[in-house]
Amino acid sequence: KPAPSKTPLVWADGRQALCETLPYYRAYQSGGYCTDGLARAFMFDSNSHPRDYMDQNVVVSRAGGGKSKDETSGQMVMAGDQKQTTQVLDVLNNIAQCNPVVIIVGENNPTCPSQPPHAYCVMDWFKPTHVWFEKTKGHKMIRYRFEKLRPYENCWWVPSNWPEPIGLGDLEPPVSKQCNACSKDSLQVYINGWMCLQPTCLRFWKLADGSEPREEDLLYDPRFLTANTPWPHCSEPSPIRPELLTISTLPIQGQNLSFEAWKGFACPQCGRCNSREAWEGWECGSDGCGFTYRLEHTLVPATSLRDPYFPLGTGYAFSRDLIGKGSPVKLRVEFAHNYRINYFGIAGIDGFIAHLIANKTVNEEPNGPNDMFEDLQLNSIKLRRSPLPTAQLKGQSLTNHFVVNYGMPYKFIAGPQSHPFEHAARAIKTTRSRLNWAGRLVAPDMPHAFNEVLALGYFEDQTISYHDDGEFGLGPTIATLSLGCTAKMKVRMKANHYHGVSKGGNYDRAQPIAGCQNYEARKAAHDALMALKAADLAAYKAKLKALPKELGLTATGTARDALEMKLGHGDVVIMHGTGIQEYYEHRVEPMGKLRFALTCRYIDPDSLKPADRPAYAVLPDEEGYDGGLL
Repeated sequence: KPAPSKTPLVWADGRQALCETLPYYRAYQSGGYCTDGLARAFMFDSNSHPRDYMDQNVVVSRAGGGKSKDETSGQMVMAGDQKQTTQVLDVLNNIAQCNPVVIIVGENNPTCPSQPPHAYCVMDWFKPTHVWFEKTKGHKMIRYRFEKLRPYENCWWVPSNWPEPIGLGDLEPPVSKQCNACSKDSLQVYINGWMCLQPTCLRFWKLADGSEPREEDLLYDPRFLTANTPWPHCSEPSPIRPELLTISTLPIQGQNLSFEAWKGFACPQCGRCNSREAWEGWECGSDGCGFTYRLEHTLVPATSLRDPYFPLGTGYAFSRDLIGKGSPVKLRVEFAHNYRINYFGIAGIDGFIAHLIANKTVNEEPNGPNDMFEDLQLNSIKLRRSPLPTAQLKGQSLTNHFVVNYGMPYKFIAGPQSHPFEHAARAIKTTRSRLNWAGRLVAPDMPHAFNEVLALGYFEDQTISYHDDGEFGLGPTIATLSLGCTAKMKVRMKANHYHGVSKGGNYDRAQPIAGCQNYEARKAAHDALMALKAADLAAYKAKLKALPKELGLTATGTARDALEMKLGHGDVVIMHGTGIQEYYEHRVEPMGKLRFALTCRYIDPDSLKPADRPAYAVLPDEEGYDGGLL
């Protein structure tokens, strides 16, 4: 293909950056983005139809949906007739309300007149003008026609030597006829002849002689392609290239921590869509560009974290933790050193979760949670969103939060960069010392002091989804200090242990524990299975395959939350025991605009590959915090 005549105004190398940047396109998986009953944008890439069409001013495409993977070829093919889905209704709503859509072209689109220079390139605003039915390989198919909102302007996707087009409206209007069978009007789309395009009509997709056209012979009628569809306006609802986020010059708390503030930006210099990776601001990742953008941060003082309905005093704080209905979790409460300590034991697991709920005395302690919260705002700790491995999205994918590691490297799916404690902000060092004390308080048998701090930062609406902390080489105790807005921490049994079977249909060999589905039957089956394994290995393997069907096990749905904790500013959560991580998983949902979660672990240096071991020494805790003095 030839090169385009111009550079696109907006483009992206990856799907996440595209969707985080453009307000009009948030479709991570599908080509069409529709919301609230209206279409916003369409992205056309490799999944096209042979009759799709694109020139300076007009795009014709197949509607989305109705395809499945062919078992033989592995290609996506029509599985049956297309239906008038919500997407089609949304496009019709746009037509009725004169709402344009944005069209984006992918680098693998076969109908684009030129080779798009990037993975995704934004074309322009287009009017949706027509929706109709056709046939392809015996199946009914829905088609769209789009017409450029402002014809001939900035048509970067056509080559420089592209022939002068026939102007929109320069030819006669397309032929429209009423069908003798259904009495409904249809336009003539193809020069081969007029056909009824009403999908329920007996004459649907038939030429005048009653035959269906050969698909390979179909040619678009120029009168249809060049038809001009007048609208009462041709103004863009918003700029194709989103403007940079600006905030008030007044020192208003949280305005730079909003949902919008951690989304992507379109570089005003080169047009690249960039996810926000750095805590401090935006950086353009285009080679040779170097554009950066920052928003002024107004300090969120710790005193502003007060909950008017649950104010903190010098007495023991109010607990808002909830145990789920039917949950195997049991509560034991202690009070010590200004912390209310909720111990949550789980039936069948040698371990517990402890929630240390801080009061005013704890938070106002010198170099305590209040000072630490403000220190983390005033000093950079090198927080960044970390890359995630993914085979589903094109381009780089990032975590939904900012993260950095100190001390011994922590190698997990989204492993961040690690730094020595020596030059860390005081809040990082203090965290390790405070959590070493808290760990010994609730788990005197904790075998090792912590040698790592993983710091997570959250803006508004950022979360961390269900996960466990059971990676190889970790100690049995994991402690987290929560600073900033209140958060919900939810704990539930992992799906494979809850159902007793994986999504692939494999029986879960682990010991069933209370709270799982079919507990009594699975427990009896497990005991018999272990006896069979010792006596007859072949029979054991056969029984493993048969058990899911015998017990009626399915992998549908997820377990209910067994426990929900409300983590306030200054609170500590300690998970002690490997069984907690083996059987359960947890997620955290902050409920405000700014939160830090500082988690400590012991990581066995010998568990790291030589290439992953730090070049610096991980020195022991030097602060020696003692919360018992409060």
